[in-house]
Parts: sequence; C-alpha cells; structure tokens
Amino acid sequence: MRPLIRSSRNRDRSNHRTQRLSKLPSRIGAAAVEAAIAVPLVVTIVFGAIELSNAIFLRQSLNIAAYEAAKVVTRPGTNETLARTRCAEIMNIRQVSNFTMSVSPTVTPTTPRGTAVTVTIMAPASNLSYGPVRFMTGKDLTVSVVMVRL
Repeated sequence: MRPLIRSSRNRDRSNHRTQRLSKLPSRIGAAAVEAAIAVPLVVTIVFGAIELSNAIFLRQSLNIAAYEAAKVVTRPGTNETLARTRCAEIMNIRQVSNFTMSVSPTVTPTTPRGTAVTVTIMAPASNLSYGPVRFMTGKDLTVSVVMVRL
C-alpha cells in the first residue's frame, strides 16, 4: 500500500482555491449590479422589437387592404361601397379593428375610364400594441394607392 502523503503541490492548489473563493462574494455583488443595469435595457430592446414588428405588420396590412380596395373600385361597373366592403374584409382577417378609408374622387358606376382613383387608409399605430412598452402610441400610419379606372 501507498502511504497517504500530501505533496506540497496539492497544498498549493487547495490554498489557491481558498484564495479564489474568498474573492467570490465581491464578484457576486458586481454581477448583481451588472444584471440590474442590463436587464431593463434588454427588456426595452425586446419589447421595442416586438412593437416595431407590429407596426410593420400593420403597415403591410394597410398596403394590402388599400391595394385590394383600389383594385375593386377601379373595375368597370363597381362603386365605392364594394371597395369599402373588400377593405373591411382584409382588415378583419388581419385583426385591425380601427381604421378609416377614403376614396378620391368619389367613384360611381358612371365614373369615366382613365380616371386616377386614390384609395387612402389610415390607422393608429397602437392598433396592434400588446406589450407594456408602447412606443407607437399617438402615431398614425397612412397608406395611399393610386390606380386608373378601367
């Protein structure tokens, strides 16, 4: 059997570990301070990214609805009511509840061919806000599409 003798190398290692562990509480305090500074910043960035994504989604929804409404209103024999119905269908599918749509000039079945028709849709940017951080409050998104009556 071998005798159990501690070498000086093992004593040096254990002494080094003891010194390192004695410095640990001050490092834990530094980590807590760093976390206290970094966590609110990261949370703000995450919710800001979500808010921006919702604004982009809303903008795309407005583009789609304006295009579809303009496509309907510029067809021969249609009127503004059919365009408003199509716009409402698109906005309902995209879960946008608060919006206004205008058509210029007013289109009737007798509106002459070649008339440039502008469809404008406006919605509050806070329409799709879900998080606690709302950067888009009080801002409106507006989209206009111009098509020629066929």
